[in-house]
Amino acid sequence: MAAIVTAAGCRHRVTLQELPSADIETTLFFIGDAGEPDPRQVGAPLDSLTAQAAVAPERTIIVFLGDNVYPGGIPAEGAAQWADARRRLEAQIQAIPPGARGIFIPGNHDWADETAFGLYSIRLQERMIASLAQGRNVRLIPGNGCPGPVPVDVGRLRLVALDTQWWLHSYIVRDSSSLCPASTMGAVTAALRSEVRPPGEGRVVLVAAHHPLMTGGAHGGYCGVTGPYRRFGGASQDILSSANRTMRDSIRSAFTGQPPLAYVAGHDHNLQVLRGGRNVNYILVSGAGSPAKTECAVRLRESYYVTQHRAGFMRVDVLKGKGVLLRVFRFPATTSGALAYSRWLELR
Repeated sequence: MAAIVTAAGCRHRVTLQELPSADIETTLFFIGDAGEPDPRQVGAPLDSLTAQAAVAPERTIIVFLGDNVYPGGIPAEGAAQWADARRRLEAQIQAIPPGARGIFIPGNHDWADETAFGLYSIRLQERMIASLAQGRNVRLIPGNGCPGPVPVDVGRLRLVALDTQWWLHSYIVRDSSSLCPASTMGAVTAALRSEVRPPGEGRVVLVAAHHPLMTGGAHGGYCGVTGPYRRFGGASQDILSSANRTMRDSIRSAFTGQPPLAYVAGHDHNLQVLRGGRNVNYILVSGAGSPAKTECAVRLRESYYVTQHRAGFMRVDVLKGKGVLLRVFRFPATTSGALAYSRWLELR
């Protein structure tokens, strides 16, 4: 029996060099909470992500999973923090090599750190991204402070983007300029239910947002001196709060009967690969984009892989015909390299 388990486990392992480039249809990089880059130099993980994405930029999508600008998003122009906020966002946009597509998803800090200026701050970030991109295919979605969902179709892939802070924000989330296709929780849930069911055979559906559906990190009530207090569920940003639970239950209900391959998020500043359960096959937490902000994480019974206090990102390769490969890169790299974990999310 042990030999069988070992052999089966080997099917989930692959090195960076073992996957022929000609077999790959689309490559995605997921990096979250990258909004605090070093002001002196751009190092790992952004420089490593750029190097990998530059190999085949025409088939590459880089997804920034929210909290793109710490600590409070984009302030009004003229504020003392404006220039540094722009610097933080520009470092991430410059990490997208020419020819690659870039997608920014809003996080709670991008909504002015959950304050009343949030809706206007996220609109300022959307406009700043468009300006800094200088005509390249780089944008913030969902846009205009809308919750989404927004589908992106590339070959077999359907990537669905959500703004989960819209669900949790305690201040204004729409005004006369919003014009969102879905503007109530029920309408967003219904739209998401439709978008995760794309037409065609062999489709690969990934849902990307800022807040995770499950986590062994600080926002799950684990780690550090604040962990036990977070379990009282008072803060909407934490898993155990009633607002967060309502959001997660609604999202999971939209997946019923047609589970996406993976739900990908940031928010907790670590790297986690988890079994998703009945409504989604995998939950990926990739919120380790800022080396200065990495945090701890514990191994849950659903955990396949956990790393803590390490910066990094995740790479997902959608192969032609069949096969989806996940690889996790962490930094500083060990003597064996930065590739820390790999798994076939869809076997070839």
